[in-house]
Amino acid sequence: MRHRSNSILFAGLAVLAIGAIPASAQDVFKIGAPVSTSGRYVAYGAQAKNGIDMAVEVWRKVRGDKVAGRSIEVLFRDTQSNNAITVSLMNGYIQTDKVDVIIGPDGSNAAAAAVPPWKKSENRPIWIMPGGSSDVIEKEVGPDPYFFHTYAWSYYYHESNMKAFKALVGSGKKVALVYSDGAYGRAHVDDARRYIKEMGYDLVADELVREGSADFNPTLTKIRARRPDILYVAVQTNDAIQLTKQIQAARLNIPYLIGTAQAQLPEWQDAVGDSQNCWTGVTTWVPGLSYAADKKEPKLFPSAADWEKAWREKFKAVPEFLEVGYYASTILALLAVEATKSTDREVLRKWLEEQQYQTPVGDSKFEKSRIALHQAFGEMIVFQRQKKAGGAFESVLIYPAQIATGKLQACTQ
Repeated sequence: MRHRSNSILFAGLAVLAIGAIPASAQDVFKIGAPVSTSGRYVAYGAQAKNGIDMAVEVWRKVRGDKVAGRSIEVLFRDTQSNNAITVSLMNGYIQTDKVDVIIGPDGSNAAAAAVPPWKKSENRPIWIMPGGSSDVIEKEVGPDPYFFHTYAWSYYYHESNMKAFKALVGSGKKVALVYSDGAYGRAHVDDARRYIKEMGYDLVADELVREGSADFNPTLTKIRARRPDILYVAVQTNDAIQLTKQIQAARLNIPYLIGTAQAQLPEWQDAVGDSQNCWTGVTTWVPGLSYAADKKEPKLFPSAADWEKAWREKFKAVPEFLEVGYYASTILALLAVEATKSTDREVLRKWLEEQQYQTPVGDSKFEKSRIALHQAFGEMIVFQRQKKAGGAFESVLIYPAQIATGKLQACTQ
């Protein structure tokens, strides 16, 4: 009888121990954070990690070390800017780590690679993506209820660019378009063409350039012959640097130079030097914005100016567009758990759909985009790199009018 009693006791303790495992697991809020901290897109990965780190640090300062009684665990893992590794990381987050929310990855290529392993999982977690502009990603994700995009899709770039130029210089101008044969250029070219034409411009040159080319001058010679008023470039990374320098050296005498993502990157600005003068760019964030603090959560979402000041004090650097996007996205994830006292994806989904805050990067309300159900921070700002007294360059905001800090200047080459 004694042996039987002991067996019953041990069996009961085992059941209690097994039952305690899920409760213990629920004491942690897990965020999967795939970031490119090495490889070709390391600049994006560094921004992503900085944004998440800052958000968690501010949360702990304002709210304490936990969220709804749960410890906060961020699982940073390096994609190495490699698609195959990104796929492996996504599988690990979902199947092994069983994260509650995924935030990232930071670039369009990695983000596109992350879609299939996430989509195939029946119990996939909430996915917040503050990077990845390619509308190929949007098409692959489709109207999935658990996907929340917190950056602008590629078509927002071109819609904003051409609306700005129509407002500032009028329509009826001649445009020459240059795009790369890689993923970035091909993802952007159709919408660039669409909005150039929709806004009343004459597309007089439409030129494809090869990624990694050392000499873009044959293309520039063709463009010179067309005498455009506007040169529109959809080229990224090292190719954008090379092309920018050769455009200046060629002295094409084109009044307006339109860029997309490259003009906001410090790597491009530092590499091209004086060649950056007059180029416009489009972004979701640029230093000097005048957004007010949120009325409900002013400590988590301070004014854009105060947030920028705090960032500069911490990092001794100007905040970049992905940094503020990742910050806002991480705070939203934490607020969702705090408000609902849950990590259940259905509960978090519903809260995210209904929330609305004024963040340093704009209004956080999610709306439907072309395909995706949840899009926030898609409104873009157009700026121009202008040389100021003393020789330093500045991103002068030129559109929309309500946030403008200066006027569009015609180029002198």
